[in-house]
Amino acid sequence: MCPYCRQELKTTHGRHWDIEHVIPRVTVSNFMFDGYNLCVACVDCNGEKSDKKVTNSTAKQHYPKNPQSFLFVHPILDDYDKYIIVIEKGLFYYPLEEKGKNTIEICGLNRFYQYAGYTYQMDVFERIQMLTNHAQTVTCSKTQTQLLEEIAALSLRSIVSKKKTA
Repeated sequence: MCPYCRQELKTTHGRHWDIEHVIPRVTVSNFMFDGYNLCVACVDCNGEKSDKKVTNSTAKQHYPKNPQSFLFVHPILDDYDKYIIVIEKGLFYYPLEEKGKNTIEICGLNRFYQYAGYTYQMDVFERIQMLTNHAQTVTCSKTQTQLLEEIAALSLRSIVSKKKTA
C-alpha cells in the first residue's frame, strides 16, 4: 500500500512502485540509504512529491527522527490517520491537521479527483454525500465537527456561486 495515497496496486509485471526517498536525495545525499528515509510508494505519489521540501530540519549527518521535524506525514514516524481521512481511496482525501493538508498538496493526492474529470460545481452534491457518510461512521467528535464544517462550507460556497451566476 502506498504510504501517501493508501492505494494498493497489484501487479505481476510493470512498474507500479518506486523506492521513495522521504527527504529527497538531492537535498541530503547522506540520508539516501537510511532506513527511516526509504519507503515503497506508488509511482504517481513519488513523481508528484519529487524533490519538494518535506522538512524544516537542517540535519546533514543524522536523520531527523522527530515527527515534528517534517512538514508532511512521514511514512514511518507519523500516524497517517491522525492527519488525513481517506474518504474514498484514490479520489478524495480530507486533512485533519496542517501536516495532512501539506501531504495532500506535496503528493498531489487531489490529482485523482482532477483526473476523474470532476470539478467543484459538477460534484458538490457527491462530495457532500461522501463527507456525510464518513461523518456518520466517525466516533471522534472533533473529526465529526471538522467534517460538518466542511459540508457547511461546501454548501455555502455553492449557494453563493449559484447566486452570482443567476
